[in-house]
Amino acid sequence: MRILITGATGFIGGALCASLAARGQTLWALTRDPVTARQRAPMLERAFAWRPTIAAPPRESLEGVDAIVHLAGRTIAGRWNARMQRAIRESRVTGTANLVAGLRSAAARPRALICASATGYYGDRGEETLAEEAGPGRGFLADLCRDWEAEAARSRELGLRVVHLRLGLVLGPRGGALGPMLPLYRLGLGGRLGSGRQWWPWISLEDGIGLIVHALESDIDGPLNAVAPEPVRQRDFARALGRALQRPASLPAPGWALKLALGGFGRELLSSQRAVPHAALARGFCYRHSDLASLLTEILAR
Repeated sequence: MRILITGATGFIGGALCASLAARGQTLWALTRDPVTARQRAPMLERAFAWRPTIAAPPRESLEGVDAIVHLAGRTIAGRWNARMQRAIRESRVTGTANLVAGLRSAAARPRALICASATGYYGDRGEETLAEEAGPGRGFLADLCRDWEAEAARSRELGLRVVHLRLGLVLGPRGGALGPMLPLYRLGLGGRLGSGRQWWPWISLEDGIGLIVHALESDIDGPLNAVAPEPVRQRDFARALGRALQRPASLPAPGWALKLALGGFGRELLSSQRAVPHAALARGFCYRHSDLASLLTEILAR
């Protein structure tokens, strides 16, 4: 199988390339810097230059490809102002629209598009259990994910199978969701955010990669919650990370302070998404990591 990947040098993309190469797949990439991409991911057979917010991918990058995994997008972490929100939206919604425009003009199209999304699609839903059938929520991130998925879904008109990969917090060594947390927690400055009662869906990097491979090799179509079977409350996440680091994690961050410091991103940290992976479990996907505490201990031991 020949697979085209965007975001191939990112936290998830790099691990995905290694996994797919080990399975004997042929890998191509769309990237802003092909030379650097080939240096970071030498398993790539070809790398094509692409500016996702400006134009469609080069036609030759789509010819003879069996599937696309679209992971590219600007990070959402940081203080949200109007400029950053516009950049986040363009990187995901406009970038996906340009990708589909390229597919529309391709003579030989791939059979499947696996497109990243996020559990932020559901918005702040309190105690509601959120399987894939749940509708979208409200707010910047929910609106972003809804529009992002809508652009990817346009490729169905071209005959592609489309999977919307609604990712929770992806946890693994050397980056991901843990990257910005670890410095504070190592100093003993971690703790609950707001009330700490909000549900945080999470998944190990290994299981996230496994779900993408599962989506590539099966006939799954539609939304797929890329989360572990057991979401945790944020306060329990903080305690588990503190124990894994052998540091206290009892310093609370008031909700108003997060909103003041981080704007809309602060509100997202306080939102609750009790997302569950009904589609993955129904398809027989076997998780390697379903216990958060043991996963954090394993990651930090590396």
